[in-house]
Amino acid sequence: MEIQNDSPVNPKQVTSAQERGNPADVAQSGDFNNSNSKKKKAPDTEGGTAKGTILSIKLAPATDLWTTLKNGSVKLRMEETCCGGVSPLTVTQMFQKTVDLCGDHVAIGFKQEKQWKTLTFAQYYAECRKAAKSFLKLGLERFHGVGILGFNSPEWLIANVGAIMAGGLAVGIYATNSPEACKYVALHCEANILVVENANQLKKILEVQNQLPHLKAIIQYKFALEVRQPNIYMWKAFMKIGEKIPESKLDEIIDSQVANQCCTLIYTSGTTGVPKAVMLSQDNTAHTEHREGRRDYRM
Repeated sequence: MEIQNDSPVNPKQVTSAQERGNPADVAQSGDFNNSNSKKKKAPDTEGGTAKGTILSIKLAPATDLWTTLKNGSVKLRMEETCCGGVSPLTVTQMFQKTVDLCGDHVAIGFKQEKQWKTLTFAQYYAECRKAAKSFLKLGLERFHGVGILGFNSPEWLIANVGAIMAGGLAVGIYATNSPEACKYVALHCEANILVVENANQLKKILEVQNQLPHLKAIIQYKFALEVRQPNIYMWKAFMKIGEKIPESKLDEIIDSQVANQCCTLIYTSGTTGVPKAVMLSQDNTAHTEHREGRRDYRM
């Protein structure tokens, strides 16, 4: 993946139009790539979008089916029926529809101090928004990475979605990576923020932090901090940092996102060379969730 920015504007976080067109204009005029994707009603589904909901389809202009630019856009393959007939959505749009449909249903179950805890979809969504505002407060720039280094946990998931909401790229990092491998991924995705599970993972980042020019903050989400630095935060403190960021500012950033641009990078293990980044678009991620949701519902 090329990490240069093909935008003529400052690559820092923006809350207005996309580089090649205003997504609001695109949503009104329809898909630049095909004729069947202006605003339309969502199809009736057993476990997906609520019946009759009007979806605002937001796509950036694109002529190619692929891109290696982190802020590039791709032409989506659309069909009238089957999987290709599902309206392209951003991750946040898919999440919002899920909350509308089943906000009081349990989304996440986890153990905390030997007791099972749960988050409903509505609670999960609210936590992701809190994380997104805190990422913005810490200086997350548009299309820059939020690296997440640790094992499965609610914080991992919240950081992942929060990074996307805030306009960054969600980047999972293998928990078994060496400090050097962590450095490679953080450099490659131009990570502004790294989220780590515990002191052992933090040590890896501290070994290489001086070689990460884009890094602004580190967040630890489990156990007590063993190292104190101005740019290191515990999870609870991090989630409060963005409280004064207006909801309207986050909404503006969310509304400026389009379905056919990258939101997630998945890196290979690097066993045969340096890790390679797989770019997933908003639509790719949301469509996968849509299909999995339908399957789970039928089970």
